[in-house]
Amino acid sequence: MKRKYALQTLIAVALWLFLLNFNVLTGLPAKATDPSGGKSTYKIKKIVLDAGHGGKDPGCIGAVSREKHNALAIVLKLGARIKQAYPEVEVIYTRDKDVFIELFERAAIANRNNADLFVSVHCNAISKADIHGSETYVMGLHTAQHNLEVAKRENASIYLEDNYQQKYEGYDPNSPESHILSSLWQSAYLEQSILFASYVQHYAKNTASRLDKGVKQAGFIVLKEAAMPAVLIETGFLTNRAEEKFIASEEGQDQMSLAIFEAFVQYKTQMEGAAKTNGSNPPAKTEPKPTPAKTETKPTPVKTETKPIPVKAPVKSAFRIHLLDWPSRLDLESGQLALLADIQEEKGEKQYRYFVGNFATKAEAEKELAEIKNLGFKTASVVPQQ
Repeated sequence: MKRKYALQTLIAVALWLFLLNFNVLTGLPAKATDPSGGKSTYKIKKIVLDAGHGGKDPGCIGAVSREKHNALAIVLKLGARIKQAYPEVEVIYTRDKDVFIELFERAAIANRNNADLFVSVHCNAISKADIHGSETYVMGLHTAQHNLEVAKRENASIYLEDNYQQKYEGYDPNSPESHILSSLWQSAYLEQSILFASYVQHYAKNTASRLDKGVKQAGFIVLKEAAMPAVLIETGFLTNRAEEKFIASEEGQDQMSLAIFEAFVQYKTQMEGAAKTNGSNPPAKTEPKPTPAKTETKPTPVKTETKPIPVKAPVKSAFRIHLLDWPSRLDLESGQLALLADIQEEKGEKQYRYFVGNFATKAEAEKELAEIKNLGFKTASVVPQQ
């Protein structure tokens, strides 16, 4: 019990320090529309593409290929597609050849360049040869043992770095507490990260014909300090012979790069609120739905010790809190939404809108808003009842 409350205190202190000292993260990009209905002026100008592992770190080793080579091939093809379709978008690689780049430096490259999106590409491995499919991770708590094991394996690359104890300030890849604290760093961009990850899974299934294993959350060091929306894509399992053959082939790498590119097209369209995309061929539906929330594609629930925020008894309300808008219906029992009670869902013409609370005064709503933002809803705002 003492350990439980000590961990709660540690997380609370870390979150307070994060919000106090890293206010650079508070300038979040708007979605396609804001609660008032205004158009977003946000533009995606820079993307950092990260090919996992490299050099002395081979990553997963399959029967005929290595993760570091497959990831690099996919990333280079993806970068070429983005450059051709969007000349105005600057594409930055953490590596464009077979060299070792430290995990800390990968995120630092994105931060130094003020990137708008960070995409890390990897290959997966597991002891069971029949397991296959693609899965995309965002920074957060890993409530499933598989998620934890994937994060541990990818984070183990720090052992190949010099003086890693000093660089990562005692971070232990095998410690659940380390992963919990790491998740706080990306909370400000969780909504945007999940949106892009959902598009990746949609197109991995429909373009590259990969089994959709869902959007998940885990504590990856490579995502930990990225001050922008960031995802880590596990393109497929090298421990599955058929999937390794696909991932290691020219055709497979083309299809995976195309799938991620199409996800980028839709994400850019959604974030910028554009009616059409430049130099691309999106599917007939301009707003393809990510895999339905009640499949594995829904974000892994972030279970913390925080109790659901109670909503006051019905009153003659004038204000409520707008949480977020989403292109498809969300599962209210997953992710940060599971931490809130009595969420109000409203369906608009092109998206679902989510609200919480009934407040008689704006002051009451703003007091509750502070707690809700601490749960990761950084774009939440107080709005009048309609």
